[in-house]
Amino acid sequence: MTNRKSIRLIHTSDTHLGDEWSAALAERALATVVNNVPLLGGDALLIVGDVFDHARVSDATLVYFLEQIAKASVPAVVLPGNHDLHGPDSLYRREPFSNSPPNLHILSREDGERLTLPGLTLDIWGRAMFSHTPEFRPLLGMPAADPDRWLVALAHGHYHFEHDTDRRSAPIMPSEVAGAPCHYLALGHWERHVDVSQGGTTAVYSGSPLGALQSNDSVNVTVADLDPDSGVRTRQANLPMAVRIPAG
Repeated sequence: MTNRKSIRLIHTSDTHLGDEWSAALAERALATVVNNVPLLGGDALLIVGDVFDHARVSDATLVYFLEQIAKASVPAVVLPGNHDLHGPDSLYRREPFSNSPPNLHILSREDGERLTLPGLTLDIWGRAMFSHTPEFRPLLGMPAADPDRWLVALAHGHYHFEHDTDRRSAPIMPSEVAGAPCHYLALGHWERHVDVSQGGTTAVYSGSPLGALQSNDSVNVTVADLDPDSGVRTRQANLPMAVRIPAG
């Protein structure tokens, strides 16, 4: 018997705010995701890396992100990725983040960090990326799950299929996924939605909200349901794009 509650997570990644080619569209996509969290019944929002397109984004872009997150009625957990590294000069250390809303949680430790959300019986773990190299292992050091809480791991990196021959940065191996002690592995780094579950571990790339082919009309997110009786189930939700960027 476990004391874990049934919870629903809204999982996205690679929002690439500040993209020089489609900055307004990326902002509309983020607003669409945030606006739909309560409509989808989400208990928490996960953004698994590459929230921002590069470290040179304007302060206005950072403020826009913080304003959107503040509108969410649930905890929002961010894992820095390769486009928004969390090194000494990280954009996450810039002045706008000194006024972060209380519901925003940034996993900022290179050796891994566990965030506990007691009301949801949920622990969230992830390693912030300080350098995008083959030596960085996104799943290294993942802790064991508490019997009375869900353990959800966030990882930004490249899953290696059997046919992959190149040595890629931030590698995630099938054996690591199969042996991961988490209940759900929320992945980022790929623009497309891909299920790479192995063994008893449910592991999913959410893909970017705009998708690999970039739609101007709709946004996709992954909805992950964690149930003590039926386990973990995921699905893709297609959301109509916000008509305009909501005022801050």
